[in-house]
Amino acid sequence: MKLLPAIKFILIFLLFSRMSCEDNFPEPPFSIGSKSEFRINQLYSSSDGNYTFVIHEIGDSRCPEGVVCVWQGEISIKGEWTEGKTKSEVDLHSVLKDLQKMPDGIDIQIINAKPYPKFGTESKPEDLVVTLLIQKK
Repeated sequence: MKLLPAIKFILIFLLFSRMSCEDNFPEPPFSIGSKSEFRINQLYSSSDGNYTFVIHEIGDSRCPEGVVCVWQGEISIKGEWTEGKTKSEVDLHSVLKDLQKMPDGIDIQIINAKPYPKFGTESKPEDLVVTLLIQKK
């Protein structure tokens, strides 16, 4: 009979120990020269292992469905690009291209962001999936 409380203790211990572990594994790799999908606050590695990319901020000012707007709005992204031990600030804009900052030798284009905003629906940056095309210059 003393075996049952011990098993319960072990199961509860394993449950709580698993809940406290953070997954620090990189997301699926992206390939230079191909479109890839990214989310905020996720670490991504290139398929060749030479680069990493993380998005820290996503701004979505696109005109929501069901609204008439004067300006179409845009997607903006701030993040960090790493090549070896060199880190570079990334600042991307889908419309205002003059404001962009990219790593030397790399060109990053915003292709799409889903879901598209809808009037009356609140969206969070965590909900967005951004498609980027990353190429060497």
